[in-house]
Amino acid sequence: MAWYRPSSVLDKVFEGGIILKGASGVLEFLAGLLLVFTNPDAIRSFLAFLTQREIAEDPNATIANLILHSADHFNSGNKTFAIAYLWIHAAVKLTAVVGIMRNQLWAYPFSLIALGVLMLYQVFSMVVKFSIGMLLLTVFDAAILWLIWREYGKVRPALTRRSAV
Repeated sequence: MAWYRPSSVLDKVFEGGIILKGASGVLEFLAGLLLVFTNPDAIRSFLAFLTQREIAEDPNATIANLILHSADHFNSGNKTFAIAYLWIHAAVKLTAVVGIMRNQLWAYPFSLIALGVLMLYQVFSMVVKFSIGMLLLTVFDAAILWLIWREYGKVRPALTRRSAV
């Protein structure tokens, strides 16, 4: 089993994007793990601590107030959803990244479908409440989706021939 080896600049961009997706998958898994061992009150207290300086300087600070408002509505039901969301997202990303980096043909369609579904959720989320961060993430994911599609078109014939031999 050969590992993915970039041969052009665009291949290296693809590899970098895939590695970033893998790193974000690891961080999502760790964030979910942290949530397992943290109660909602501790999370609220921590977020209040993080935002206290900003709120002291500007009581109308939009992002700080949004964080505090979100923390006020964080409960054990939201915590369970957040853990499940983070771990499912992490598992999908890590499965796709490892499969692609190991040149597994199944990983390309899996990645295209999984990333496409996650992007649909991101677009829905932006329709409900627009966010520049979500827009930037969606644009990044669209670029990664295109790079995966491009790479799949390149490796499919070679990997199909190799598995037929």
